[in-house]
Amino acid sequence: MAKIMIVDDNPDISETLKTIMELEKHETQTASNGEEFLNKVEKAKPDLVLLDVMMPGMKTKEILAKLKEKGLGNLKIILVTVVRFSDEERKILLNEYNIKDYVTKPFDLPDIVNRIRKHLG
Repeated sequence: MAKIMIVDDNPDISETLKTIMELEKHETQTASNGEEFLNKVEKAKPDLVLLDVMMPGMKTKEILAKLKEKGLGNLKIILVTVVRFSDEERKILLNEYNIKDYVTKPFDLPDIVNRIRKHLG
C-alpha cells in the first residue's frame, strides 16, 4: 500500500481518482489547489502525487519550485492535464522538476492505474 496525494480543483476527478486508488488499496489524501497541497504535503509524506496542471491560483511551475524550496523536489509526481506539452516543455518538466509521467484528460482509467503501478513499482 502506498500513500497517494491527489491535487485537482475538479471534485469529480478527485473523487474518481480517490476511489480508484482506494480500490487499489492505497491510502489517499486530496487537495483542491496548490496552496492546500503545499500545506499538507510535508505531513502527508506521499509516495506519489497526481497533480493537475490547470488550477486556479498558483501555477504548476510555482508549485514545483516551492516543493524544491521545501526540500521535497524528489517527490514522484504524475501530472494530470488537458494541456498538450511540446517536446521542449516535456523535457524541462521531466528533467528540471522530477516529473515521472503525465496523463492527459480525459484519461483512460486502466492506463492511469498502470502508470501509477509502474512508478510505485
